[in-house]
Amino acid sequence: MKLEGVIKNVSYSFSANLISLLISIFMVVVVPKLLSVNDYGLWQLFLFYYSYLGFLHFGWEDGIYLRYAGKQFNELNCKIFAGQFYSIIILQFILATAISIFGQTFVVDADKRISLICAIWLAPFVNFNSLCNFIMQITNRIKEYARLLVTERVIFFLGVVFFLVILGWNQFRYMYMAQVFAVVSMTIVGVYLCRRLLVPHFDSLDAIRQEAYENINVGSKLMLANIASMLIIGIVRYGISIGWDVATFGKVSLTLGVSNFLMIFINSVSVVFFPIVKRMDEGDRSKVYIIIRNALTFLLFVGLIGYYPARYILSLWLPKYADSLKYMAVLFPVCVFESKVTLLINTYLKSMRKEFLMLKINAGSVVFSLFITTFTVGIWHNLSAAVFSIVLVYAFRCVLAEYHVTKLLGLNLRKNIIEDLLMCSIFIVTSWVFKNFLCMVVYGIAYTVFVLVHRHSIQQIVGMVKK
Repeated sequence: MKLEGVIKNVSYSFSANLISLLISIFMVVVVPKLLSVNDYGLWQLFLFYYSYLGFLHFGWEDGIYLRYAGKQFNELNCKIFAGQFYSIIILQFILATAISIFGQTFVVDADKRISLICAIWLAPFVNFNSLCNFIMQITNRIKEYARLLVTERVIFFLGVVFFLVILGWNQFRYMYMAQVFAVVSMTIVGVYLCRRLLVPHFDSLDAIRQEAYENINVGSKLMLANIASMLIIGIVRYGISIGWDVATFGKVSLTLGVSNFLMIFINSVSVVFFPIVKRMDEGDRSKVYIIIRNALTFLLFVGLIGYYPARYILSLWLPKYADSLKYMAVLFPVCVFESKVTLLINTYLKSMRKEFLMLKINAGSVVFSLFITTFTVGIWHNLSAAVFSIVLVYAFRCVLAEYHVTKLLGLNLRKNIIEDLLMCSIFIVTSWVFKNFLCMVVYGIAYTVFVLVHRHSIQQIVGMVKK
């Protein structure tokens, strides 16, 4: 692809993520102000279930994405894709029915049952939209893909504003209605964009089954890696959801959402960063890794200072959540560890074709998450310990992943890893112990010392930027 085309695709992706970030800020800052604590907790629990709907195709769509990447839209076989589209939709309705029956029968808590059933009946629409998005990506129709994402977010945003702000209907049911309207609208747009592939002319049943088998066989491996990555935090959040009420779950989710604002941009940048590393000479990878790591570390650590004014402002704006905002001190460092894994470590591992190693790292982190959640929730039943375990799990995965990638690159960064853990510990302890801006002063001093110790690294970074 020409450079001009690459720049345009990046700009589309970046613009879509920017709009998504602005809407996410509104959802985190304004919506909790309008909803009751219990309704906001219901909404967060719904979003938690909703985030896992994409796995109900069992890697089917991931296989299509991997097998047909690079094709032109007109090259896609209509009969093959029609069979896959309609088969996936039928599967989603069957699963939605089965899980609804399960929820009605076995989920005792009414709030949790409502959240589960509301989420599961969006699965047919969500996974149809997901397949349309994949097709836009693999056929290089990035502009249409970005428009799909932006359209969904904007329609949802307008729905929330209409129901909550204009009409004043501040309940979970109206948030859900806005989500349904956005998802169904996206489905209509998807039908239009993929209409050529939806004409009901099919191959034989055996051909459809064979195509589905090949797609699932290929895609399930990628899906397992993605599931493992999500379960690292998902297990802890689920433990909190069953160990405490919906309102408490919503409060913890709010603080986690505030802490993860920057991850939207980190994810979009990582997509652009991957081909750069892929084309890099193997001899330069180690040197560049150190420079980028140091630059990222300095930026992320200085970004932690934003916690202090953010907590103060949010405590004034959302007084009913003031008791839970203390957990921001624990969850802010999540961005440090997750940013390094997403932007740097995983990018290097993928460029070196170490996908199976990524899966093993994520699987090991899932086991650790399961162990620590069982202890903090099931045995100890301590909410603060459960929240602390979130950052502990992320730190564990980051350290484990960086150990492997530096081993592959022939680097020894144990000292740097220990320094990172020490800086995050200082931030968490001072923010948790001190209730005023004294914690900001103490952390500021620690950061200044850290910068002075690594002033040579800063000179290297500045030199690279000037080049």
